[in-house]
Amino acid sequence: MSKTIKTLIIFTIIFLLGIMARDIITGSGTQSHYGTIEDPVQEDVIGEPFVKIESGGNTYKLTKKASYYIEAVVKSKKKYTRDLSSAISNYDFALAWGELNEPEIDEHVDYSQSGRWYYYKYDSSTPVSKAYIGQHSANVHLIPANDLVAKQISKVTVNDLVELEGYLVYVKGENFTWNSSLTRNDTGDGACEILYVEKITVK
Repeated sequence: MSKTIKTLIIFTIIFLLGIMARDIITGSGTQSHYGTIEDPVQEDVIGEPFVKIESGGNTYKLTKKASYYIEAVVKSKKKYTRDLSSAISNYDFALAWGELNEPEIDEHVDYSQSGRWYYYKYDSSTPVSKAYIGQHSANVHLIPANDLVAKQISKVTVNDLVELEGYLVYVKGENFTWNSSLTRNDTGDGACEILYVEKITVK
């Protein structure tokens, strides 16, 4: 084997090791291993302050029900453009927190989204219960407070660790109502959070 070929092989090995090290350090790859993340912080809003949004010639009244802060990993992201709510909310994030991003749990759970719902599948080796997964993950409908937040939301990718701050809201439009869940223990129709996002940070 020539010296040139040996040198090429050595550099190739070093390059591949570098990629592996990067993935371990940054958490890149098909799954996110961020460890345990604290539960969302939610506080009831006194009174019923509201925000009005104009979109597509219609006015939407957003009543703030609770302030909301969440740090979580984006397990799935879905864009919507044709339903009634897409006039003010183009993206849903399926988020996971608690122990769900621990490597030994994350590898057993898969998330998907469709029709403004999210779904999760887990295998028989998953070390946490179905109830735990449901209480530490959520499908969140995102209503950006301004164009900058909207742009930031659009750039988020699956497995990003994000912080979202804003308000859980009830939405009233012409022939249209949309109410946020205010608890983490509900399931089924109406169990999603509707978050008026004032700040988003990708960590």
